[in-house]
Amino acid sequence: MNQILPHHSGSSGHPSILLRPLYAARLDRSFVLELQATELLPLVVGPGVGKRLDTARKYLHDSTPNRELQRLARESPEAFGLIDWITLGADSMSPASGPGGRFADRIRLDGAELIDGNQRLRTVALVLDELGEEHLAKMRLKVEVFFGAERDQARLLHGTADRYRNLRTAQDRLILCSNIRRLAHANWERLGFDPRRGVSAGPNSDDFSMAEVTRALACLSLRGPEAAHMASTVEGLTGLWEDQRSLLYLDLFHAEMTPLGVVRAVEARRAARGALEELPKSRQKGHGRLIMYAPELIYWASCRYLPLDRLHEESRQFDWNGALRQHMKEATLKAVDRLVKLYERFFPVVGATAGHYSKTAPDLSVWTALVEG
Repeated sequence: MNQILPHHSGSSGHPSILLRPLYAARLDRSFVLELQATELLPLVVGPGVGKRLDTARKYLHDSTPNRELQRLARESPEAFGLIDWITLGADSMSPASGPGGRFADRIRLDGAELIDGNQRLRTVALVLDELGEEHLAKMRLKVEVFFGAERDQARLLHGTADRYRNLRTAQDRLILCSNIRRLAHANWERLGFDPRRGVSAGPNSDDFSMAEVTRALACLSLRGPEAAHMASTVEGLTGLWEDQRSLLYLDLFHAEMTPLGVVRAVEARRAARGALEELPKSRQKGHGRLIMYAPELIYWASCRYLPLDRLHEESRQFDWNGALRQHMKEATLKAVDRLVKLYERFFPVVGATAGHYSKTAPDLSVWTALVEG
């Protein structure tokens, strides 16, 4: 590992450092380097580092991104450098001779300033201490070096970079799921499905949203109401999408999914919702407020009469549209009557009614008790 050159610094007061790049190229406004990961560690560890480091934050050892960086560095060090760049500023850069002084195999940065990358370099140092230099032998870092006015501009822009970044969400990561990609690229005929956030090019009112598709598939899940419960809130949807290896996720988004099955699920949930909306408001009094606070449970229960194990089959032996038109209203009424009676029996009001229904009706344990009752 390199060392900060003793008694040497640039005019800016930042230290000088020798680097042995694996690749170097000049761009219009900067230099780019590829370095073995440990080359830059003297900038973030060692004597006097606290005084010479002028970064916005110290090491955030317990932050979620840094824990993920630590995991990546431990499990797949060769992939670590694929994420983002290390950004340096420097007063000057010059070639430096190797042993014997015959040819320059290194470069010298005077006034080396770490503009962006402190968290990643500190993570590398942490894993180096744990697993040793051999573990990091294949880790490479992409580095960009700025000088002069560009250095000042880079420092300013990196200091406010969070303003310009659209951070990815759990929904954005759904496109990494092979089952979701397969479904999105399937033949939807006149309909459409796109799991991504944002505005698509051109209006298409027939497109299904990711939230509706998820809730519909959860409504027609063969399992209990856990997925429907989780998908009933924005926070729950995020949690469901975030863990693509969970049983709940794989129960909904599996390799056998078809556009036809998704359309059936969406139409079934819409039919159940329509039937529930037709009920008079007088049904939502007392324990009837289950309708208000747990509609997804009622949708789920209303769809139990459908052949759920054949949802994604291409066979049209079962008349799904006819079953929805002829039986969904009756199935919804029966589900409401049964669930409301069980809700009143299992969870009677004790004392004041304020908050009783809003607290108990959305609870998963209540849903489970009513389904099993």
